[in-house]
Amino acid sequence: MTSIVLADDHDFTRRGLQTVLETQPGFHIVGEARDGLETIEAVERLQPDVLVVDVVMPGLAGLEVTRRTRQVSSKTCVVVLSMYDNHAYVAEALRAGAKAYVLKRSESRELVTAIRDVIAGQLYLSPPLSESAIKEIH
Repeated sequence: MTSIVLADDHDFTRRGLQTVLETQPGFHIVGEARDGLETIEAVERLQPDVLVVDVVMPGLAGLEVTRRTRQVSSKTCVVVLSMYDNHAYVAEALRAGAKAYVLKRSESRELVTAIRDVIAGQLYLSPPLSESAIKEIH
């Protein structure tokens, strides 16, 4: 069972993510957070397999949450959700330790694929993004 924490400051978005992910076999939502500090506390306490985090949140931004997640739970794979599709954001997210970058305008199956890929040890980028973002960080 893959344990997941959802972090987004919009309740409506978290409910939608939960609805999509809980229909998937093997996925279990173990926690939620509304801001960056709450997210770090949840990750440290719950030690989830995956954190799905919005890039823009109050308290601590998603990229700083991604950096800190590596410190409090080295096993947690971070999937960043974002409306920003430029390579600078993607490269920064990957440098911060994200294993996936999913655009909010994507179909729900992309998030499912991203989570399955990161659990399998792979990186995932939404299709309009390219491998060049990965190359920028090396």
